[in-house]
Amino acid sequence: MLFTLSAMKVLIALLVCFLLTGCAPKPEPSIDQATVVSKNASLRQKNSSTSRTLRVLEIGEKVEVLKHQDNWYRVRYGPDVEGWMEESTVITSETKNRIQQAVAASQSLETQNTAVLKQDANLRIDPGRSTSILRRLESGAKVEVLDRVTKPRPGSDAAHDMWLKVRPTPTEVGWMLSSALDFDIPAGIAPYSEEYVYPAVKILNRVEDPVAGQVNWYVVGERKPGSDPALDFEGIRVFTWNMKKHRYETAFRTKGMRGVYPLSVGMEEANPTIHVRELAEDGVTKISKDFVMYGVIVRQKDANTETPKHKGTKKAGR
Repeated sequence: MLFTLSAMKVLIALLVCFLLTGCAPKPEPSIDQATVVSKNASLRQKNSSTSRTLRVLEIGEKVEVLKHQDNWYRVRYGPDVEGWMEESTVITSETKNRIQQAVAASQSLETQNTAVLKQDANLRIDPGRSTSILRRLESGAKVEVLDRVTKPRPGSDAAHDMWLKVRPTPTEVGWMLSSALDFDIPAGIAPYSEEYVYPAVKILNRVEDPVAGQVNWYVVGERKPGSDPALDFEGIRVFTWNMKKHRYETAFRTKGMRGVYPLSVGMEEANPTIHVRELAEDGVTKISKDFVMYGVIVRQKDANTETPKHKGTKKAGR
């Protein structure tokens, strides 16, 4: 009888345990996994930057993604801590896959120039103010510029946003507002920029000066701030080096061009070449133009082969 009572007590205890386990609420299923990519990332009670911080997570820690809403993820950390994290502080598995695809697709794109962030800014997976944020880059970070698109600014009938496709590291590609970046200008030609910005800078040639050492020749795509947002540059300018005067000079310059990326250079036998694309008035068609250098003389290919009017080069400042 005692054995029977003991057995009954065990069975009842097991039954109660089973019932309690079966009735307990199941955890919400996750839709993705994510890795923390920002230092001291806050896991907050609500999707607000002023909401109470539940945990502070470090780079490399893992969370389960339960929901995506605007620029926030609702996540679960460990077995029982749930809250919200800003999109820029984590990277999901899905986003990692998209980045890998974007990096692979961008391998063939030529770097047009480099640029430096003049303020903290978001690196986004697609161009647009509401697209997913990959991470936040700090002021002073340097990126390679690959491409540009122009989109209407949300909430405006006339304004547009210029978005640059950039490569911050060899394993990352994303989009940033052009207003957050300053294009680099090589130090040697910076004094001659005349307040133009240089969205494209390419090395055409290298010469050895007995005084200055090795010096680059450049072709740049130049534009004035505030010009047509559909264009990348409004003209090209070729800088060569005067070996006697030991200074840069302008060998060739065009204005009024409707230039768009990419600006390319190459070699034809021993002569540097320049390939330019212009946007037609229809806003879609791109017209190719090719130039070739003979010494410091630049000629457009497939054009009338008349003798250039200038016999030499001009000072870079002219």
